[in-house]
Amino acid sequence: MGKKRKLRKSLHKREIDDTPALVICVGKSCAPREVSRQLAEQTRAYATASGARVRVAVLGCLHVCKKGPVVATWPDIEFYKRVDFTRACRLVDDLAAEAADVPEKTCPIEHAP
Repeated sequence: MGKKRKLRKSLHKREIDDTPALVICVGKSCAPREVSRQLAEQTRAYATASGARVRVAVLGCLHVCKKGPVVATWPDIEFYKRVDFTRACRLVDDLAAEAADVPEKTCPIEHAP
């Protein structure tokens, strides 16, 4: 089964509909779990603070190992490798702008870890 198909199946099980989401891999093979979990927490806080209607979800493994932290966008599935907080913020902003929920914003680089 392909990576995109596995991601679709996992998200449908979690009842994530077509609401824009940034899915962060917290598997143990692509990056240390602490790094991925911290990225998820910071990105979730950013999405909430910016008013973006973008869900930040975590999954056990996105099967794009050794190049993490790895994230994927939903519902238009695109995978991104070696994502840091600044890039995750840009992805949240892009997803929000595509959904026309909030105007495009710039990620605050000074808050990056």
